[in-house]
Amino acid sequence: MKRSVFVLLCITAFRLNAADKVTSRNFYVEPPTLISLGFEWQIEGDDNRNASVAVSYRKKGDREWHEGLPLLRIGNERLNENAIQYVTPNMLAGSIFDLEPDTEYECRFVLSDPEGVGGKSENLVTVRTRFEPKPATGGKIYHVYPADYKGEKQQPAFTGLMAAYNTGSTHSDNFNTYPARAQPGDIILVHAGLYQDDHMKYGGPGGTGPSDGTYYLTHGGTAEKPLVIKAAGDGEAIFDGDGNFNLFNVMSGSYIYFEGLTIRNTDLAFLAGLRISRAPAGLRSKSAASKTSVERFIRIGLDRKTSISPTTPSAADFPRIT
Repeated sequence: MKRSVFVLLCITAFRLNAADKVTSRNFYVEPPTLISLGFEWQIEGDDNRNASVAVSYRKKGDREWHEGLPLLRIGNERLNENAIQYVTPNMLAGSIFDLEPDTEYECRFVLSDPEGVGGKSENLVTVRTRFEPKPATGGKIYHVYPADYKGEKQQPAFTGLMAAYNTGSTHSDNFNTYPARAQPGDIILVHAGLYQDDHMKYGGPGGTGPSDGTYYLTHGGTAEKPLVIKAAGDGEAIFDGDGNFNLFNVMSGSYIYFEGLTIRNTDLAFLAGLRISRAPAGLRSKSAASKTSVERFIRIGLDRKTSISPTTPSAADFPRIT
C-alpha cells in the first residue's frame, strides 16, 4: 500500500512538472515602426507562469550588445469591449524601444524556465526599422492662405486647402468632383492663419443645414514621393474643426505627409480606416520641432484612428521563425 501511494505521488509530481515546463513554439517578428521593434514567442506549458525571455540587441555590425526589457508573460487574459471578445494566446511578447529609423538590428532572445525548456531556447533575428518618409524634391509647390488673408501672396496661391489639393473647391458635398491638382511629390505649403469652416451652414455662409465639415483627401502620393501638406513656416497654421466629428478623412489617400500643423476642436483628427474599408498606406504626421511627436493637437478626442481592415497586418503577415 505504501509503495502504491509512493508511485502515485511520483506520477503526480511528474505530471505537474511536465505541465510547468515550458515548450517553445513559433516566434514572430511584428511589422516594425520608425523607432521600435515588436516580437511574440508562442509557448506551451508553463502552467506556473515562471518562464522568462531575456532580450538583447545591437546594430548590425556592432560588437556590443545592449540589454532590452524582458518579454512580458501573457496567456488567457480576456478582453471584452463592445463587440470585441479576445483571449490572449499563451506566449511572451514585447518590444525594443528608442531605436533609429531605417537601421538594421540584431536581436537575441533567450527562453528560460526553472522546470526546463523543451524545443528551441534561443532566437536570433535581424530586423530593420522603418524609414522615415520625407518630402521629395522636384515636385510642384502650392501656397494656401486663409480666407481673411490680406497680405501679398506667393504664387501659385489658393484660398483654403481643397482649392490647392483639387482643381477647385466648394462648400457643398460635390467638392470631390473636381479633378486632382496635387500629385505625388508635390508640396502644399499652408500659410499662417485660421482654417475653419462653419459646418452647421451647408453650402457656405447662406446655408441652413449642417454638413460634416470634413476634409476628404482621396488621393495621395507614393512611398518615394509622398504628397506633402505642411506649415509654410510663417506662423501657426491652425485647422479648426468647429466641434465636428472628423477633420481629415484619409482612408483613400495613401502616402500623405503632414508636418507642423495645429489641429483643434474635433473629435477625431485623422480617420485612416474602418473595419469595412481599405486602410491607407504611409500616413505620416510630424511636428516641425520634433521627430518623435505629431502636430499640436488641442481639444480633440483622438489624433488618429485606423480600425481593423483587410490591410491590417495579421499573424500571416509576420515573419515566423519556428
